[in-house]
Formats: sequence, structure tokens, C-alpha cells
Amino acid sequence: MNIKHTFIQCAVAVLTAAGLTASCISVNLDAVSGSTLIWNSGSNNYFNREAYTTLTGPKKLLIDGEVEKETEIKLSRLPLRTVTVKEAVYCPGGDSIAFKGTFRYDGYALCDILSTIKVDKASKEDLWPPVDLYIEVRNEAGDMAVFSWGEIFYSGNMYGIVIAKRVTRVIPGKTGELWELPGQMQLVAETDLISERNLKSPSRITIRSLRGNYIVNRDPAVLANDPGRLLIRSSLQDTLETITQFRDDLPLVDHTTLFYGNSMGYKELREFKGQMLSHVLAPWFPPDDYSSIRSGMLSVAGVDGYRAAFSLAEVINRNDHREPLLVREGDSFTLYAACDAFADRCVKGLSEIRLTDPL
Repeated sequence: MNIKHTFIQCAVAVLTAAGLTASCISVNLDAVSGSTLIWNSGSNNYFNREAYTTLTGPKKLLIDGEVEKETEIKLSRLPLRTVTVKEAVYCPGGDSIAFKGTFRYDGYALCDILSTIKVDKASKEDLWPPVDLYIEVRNEAGDMAVFSWGEIFYSGNMYGIVIAKRVTRVIPGKTGELWELPGQMQLVAETDLISERNLKSPSRITIRSLRGNYIVNRDPAVLANDPGRLLIRSSLQDTLETITQFRDDLPLVDHTTLFYGNSMGYKELREFKGQMLSHVLAPWFPPDDYSSIRSGMLSVAGVDGYRAAFSLAEVINRNDHREPLLVREGDSFTLYAACDAFADRCVKGLSEIRLTDPL
């Protein structure tokens, strides 16, 4: 006897006896995402108005780089996670942005994939926390997209980046517009405004840590004597600007948070007041630099050598309005990672924000 279908039949019978109409039908129930429920017209669920389409693509994924051992992951062993994405891409001709549609994807989260391996961080001797890690995701065609370790493991939205296996259109109720479906598995990021990091049929993930001229000295006196000079750099050799004050043309934004560290737990109720980092960086890293959005990685470092990796996309290409803030405390700058559940990427005594050199 098929228990799950018997349960659905019984539930429908109960609703019918009560004079009610069932608002959904089942197509191979998925207990993780619930995305196999197709909701009938008139229900309150707007994301499941058609059956899903299965996408073709690689069944395995190679993980290499700063790991104890290169590992091949069989994707089907992982649970499916659900994200909803409004997709738009850069269009060289006509309008600058071409809207591709809104889709619900079921796929394998990078968080789940990377939880299966052991990292061997090159920088572990002077910086143990993995906040300076990032990944490069590639396909067989050589296309690449980058993500920081923090936006995968420190984010409040830990399952928001997936390699999509199934897709369903989010169909407008009035127009009934049917967007063109993708044909291949693809990497999608739920919080990206412009879908430049979508990557067809990813096959490899390389784990790396930030490289730079970091001098690690965690003596409290180093932070206490911070000169308050923040260098904006396009490489180790090229400084674009030195910031010593807030910009006069940008407003201050307030964030109140329960400050919580990955290691030490709850710290305090904190208020951060600062300027949106995306706006501060806009003269040098504009939001329409789409090639950099896909492959750019930032080193955000303090005078004491503590540093964290941030993808350029998570700073200047967000759709959830949780951009990092540049905060000024006394003479010193701090980065507040409003997008994170943990406090670990909040870097004090900022000395540089640098676009890393490709390896």
C-alpha cells in the first residue's frame, strides 16, 4: 500500500465530507521543500501553479583547492532546497537589463555540498576562522562565478544558493505569462539582484583563501591606535582612494541587532549607524560592472591583520536590502555585515577593501 497517497486520499475525503474543496494535488511528495504540491486556482500559494520540470546536468561535482582531499560529491545523496528567483541579465543591445522571468528552483545547496568536505586552509597558521575563504564555481565550458564562504555559511539565508535540479515558473495570476524555462541544471543565488552568477551545469568547486600582505597582531593596542585610514584598492599595487571620513552626500543608516558570534555566542544588543558600503564603493565598483559582479572577490582587512572575504556581488548586487554598512566608531572604521547571522565578518579597524588578484 502507498501510505503517502492513501493519506492524501483520506485528507481529501475528510475535506469533501466537511463541504470543503482541496486546494492542492500531490505529485510525489517532497518533505523537504513541499514543492511537489500543485496548488489549484484560488488558493493562497502563488509559487506552485504548475508541475516542476526536471533539468539535465552533471550528477557529480568535484571539490578541490584548500581541502584535505579532493572529493567527488554525488549530488543525488543531498536533500533538495527551494529558492525563488526573479531573473534578469545584462543585455548589450536595447535596454541594459533583460528580464527572464520568476522561477522557483529546487536544488542542492552549496551549504550542504561543502559541509561534506574538510577544509585545509592555507592561512590557518595566522587566521584560524574560515572567514577569509571563498569558492570558485566552474563548468566544463570554463565559465566561473565566485562566492565568499561567509555568504554560504554565515548568512541568515544558508540555503539560498543552490545548483538547481528542478524548476517551476511563478506564473502571474492575471496575465498567465509563461516564461521560457532553462534546459540545464544551473547555479542560482536567491539574493542576487542581477543574475550574473547563474552558471549552467557547474562541475567543479575550488576553495581558496585570501592572499595579501597581512600583518597579524591581535594586541588590543593595535586597534586602539588605528589611524582611521581606509584604502580602497583594485589590486595589491593600486590604491584608488584613501578614506578618512564619511561621504557628505550619503545618508546614515541604522541597524539594531542581537550581536551573536559563531564561537562565543551572544554578545549584546548593538546599534550600528553607517553608510551603505555599496554606495561608498560605487565610484570604483559600480553596480553595472557585470563582469566584476560574477568574478570579483574583496579582501576586507583590519589593521590587526584580521580579514574577511566578501564577494563583490554580495556587496553591490543584493535584492534583499541587507547591504553591509561602513560604520565609523571614534576615529576607526568598522564593517557591519548586516547580511550575516553571525558577527564574525564584522571587521574592526578597517585598513583596506581590496579587489583580489585572480589566481
